[in-house]
Amino acid sequence: MRREHLTAFQEWFKQYVEVCHCENPQFHSWIRLKDSHTRRVFEKITRIGRSLGLGEEDLLTAGAIGLFHDVGRFRQIKMYGTFNDGKSENHATLGTRVLKESGVLADLPEEEGTVILKAIDLHNLRDLPEGLPDRLLLFARLIRDADKLDILEVFSRYYTSKDDEFATALDSYLPDTPGYSRALVEDLLIKKRCSYSDIKNRNDRKLLNLSWVYDINFPYTLSEIVENGFLDIMIGSLPQSSDIQAIHRHIEAYVAQRLGRAVRP
Repeated sequence: MRREHLTAFQEWFKQYVEVCHCENPQFHSWIRLKDSHTRRVFEKITRIGRSLGLGEEDLLTAGAIGLFHDVGRFRQIKMYGTFNDGKSENHATLGTRVLKESGVLADLPEEEGTVILKAIDLHNLRDLPEGLPDRLLLFARLIRDADKLDILEVFSRYYTSKDDEFATALDSYLPDTPGYSRALVEDLLIKKRCSYSDIKNRNDRKLLNLSWVYDINFPYTLSEIVENGFLDIMIGSLPQSSDIQAIHRHIEAYVAQRLGRAVRP
C-alpha cells in the first residue's frame, strides 16, 4: 500500500460523510460524532502502530482500517436511525458491504484489500476467532485497541462534563436507575469481558466499558488508558459499593501486572 492510496481513501471518506448528512438534527449530530470518532481512531491506530515499530506500509494499512472501521455507521444512521446493531444490523458487516459496493479499495492488491475488509469485519466482535493469520491478527488487534481507546475517552468526557450533545448516541437510551447487574460484577471479578446482553441500565454500560481493560492488546494502549484516568473516571462515576471497590482493586492489580508497576496503596 502506498501513501497515495491512503490520500485517495481520505478524500473518498470525506465526500462519503458529506453525502450522508441529512436534515434531521439528531442524525446530523450523530454523523458528526462518528466522523470525529473516525478521525481520532485514525490518529490513535497510527500511534499504536508506531509504538510497535511498524514500517511505513503497515502504518498506511492500519490508517486505512482506522479510517474505514465505522463507515457502516453512516448508512446505519440513514437507514435505521440508530447505532444499535441489535435493532438494525451489524455495522461492521454493513461497512464492508459499503466498501465493496463503492469499489474504493479496487486499486489495492487483492490480499491487502482483503486484510482491510476482514479487520473491519472483526473489529466489534466480543472475542476474536482462533487461528487468524498473523498479519490479519495484528491489524484486528490494532483497530480493536484504537477503537476502545477512543470510546473510553468519549465516555470519560461525557461522564465528567455532562456534555449531552451526543447523549442520545451514547447511553441515554438506557434507564438511569440505581444499582447494576450482578452478572457484570461477577465477570469483572474473574477478569472476563462483559456482555451487552447483560446491560440493563447506565451503570451496567460503565461496567462493560471497564471490562474492556481485559481486552487491550498492546502496552501502549493500556498506558494511554491509565495515564488519561479513563478507568478512574469510570469507577468514580459508579455507586461506591463494596462490589465496585473490589472491581477497582482487581483492575488495579491487573494493570500493575500488565505494565510492570506497583499497585497503588
